[in-house]
Amino acid sequence: MADTPATATPSSVRALALLLAREFRTEFRTRSLLASQGLFAATSVIALALGSRALPHNETFQRFALSAIWVCVLFAAVVGLNRSALAERERGLNTSFRLLPVDPAVLYTVRLCSALAFLIVTEVIIFALGALLLDVNALADPLIPAIILLADIGFLAPGVLLATATSEVRGGEALLAVALIPLTIPVLAGAIGAWDALGAGLGFAGAQPYVLLLGCCAAMFLALGLLLYGKLSE
Repeated sequence: MADTPATATPSSVRALALLLAREFRTEFRTRSLLASQGLFAATSVIALALGSRALPHNETFQRFALSAIWVCVLFAAVVGLNRSALAERERGLNTSFRLLPVDPAVLYTVRLCSALAFLIVTEVIIFALGALLLDVNALADPLIPAIILLADIGFLAPGVLLATATSEVRGGEALLAVALIPLTIPVLAGAIGAWDALGAGLGFAGAQPYVLLLGCCAAMFLALGLLLYGKLSE
């Protein structure tokens, strides 16, 4: 009995690695999710830049552009979650995953990590175009990448859970957006506020309340996902 935890842990880690590798191999072969997310991201930022080209690039514009960029990130996450859920439903993978002899928390972690990796790739497009067209600099402060990572987890941790809950429901794509966007408004506010404080030169002291908000949201959503994913995927 004492040996059971020691043998269970490597099994979970190995299952996590194998399932993650399968997710990445499938995406690199089809490139459907990255194509849809990347196209949406590029189109959104270009449209935003074209629509605001006549505005003076002052401090007010910088704050507007930063907020709009983060809205693009949130909607790109929704597009990716919907595309992933649709692909899994079409291939019948939801049933297959439920039959696997692994902890549901492992399956949740796999889906969260794969969605996070694809969103980070999409964000490279968003922030590169944002820097080029809107003067939004993602490298203005060394803490900004940490802000981006916390916000991504805050978006995706509940998103993976809701995508699983709505994947078999008629109109689930629209239902996911309706449920996820209001839920992640605190994350959006925290990401914008922290970035704005860092960009204004206030340092970590000025960004601390927003960073704490992001950290609390990310931890809470992650804990809920690990606890509830098994129930919602039944």
